[in-house]
Amino acid sequence: MKVILGLFVLVTLSGCSWMYELGQSSEFDMTKADITVPAFSYTNQENKPFGSNELKGDYWLANFAFTNCTTVCLTMMPNMSYLQNTLKVEGYDLPFVTFSVDPEQDTPEQLDTYATNIGAETDEWAFLTGYGVEEIESFAREGFKVLVSHGDTPEEVIHPTSFFLIDKDGNIIRKYNGLELNQEEITEDITRVLREDS
Repeated sequence: MKVILGLFVLVTLSGCSWMYELGQSSEFDMTKADITVPAFSYTNQENKPFGSNELKGDYWLANFAFTNCTTVCLTMMPNMSYLQNTLKVEGYDLPFVTFSVDPEQDTPEQLDTYATNIGAETDEWAFLTGYGVEEIESFAREGFKVLVSHGDTPEEVIHPTSFFLIDKDGNIIRKYNGLELNQEEITEDITRVLREDS
């Protein structure tokens, strides 16, 4: 009973869907899930259209976050920035895409400031907005098979904390734990996938 109560308190205090990482397998492979990201075109941090056309023919890494997140994003986004830097050192300029789950607050200007604050290389990292709350909930559910849900406060926003690797055909082939502090296995898996396709 104490264990269950402790787990409930931890999840409640964490907010922002930390619960969706509980029990997540270290298995990365998603190829058998048969999930294809639908075509999209939104607005990036430079207030320019960005979407599937710009990513065509590339592998890319995606996640969901928002600038006012004060819990899991504080770990997840620096992890993603670290991944970007590490992959660049390895010789891979992999496009990164972050879908804001708070489009009403996350204007292009807000996202641009946020990108700078986390040290993102924005020439290869698009922070997207320009849609409604219902649209991003639907897009996450249908395109990634994950839950995005909104409450009255930032602490009540639920979003996945995973990183998704998408192949050249728009298929999700890997899912990584974005809260994993040691990114070495993730980096090795991504570089292995890219190397085998080169």
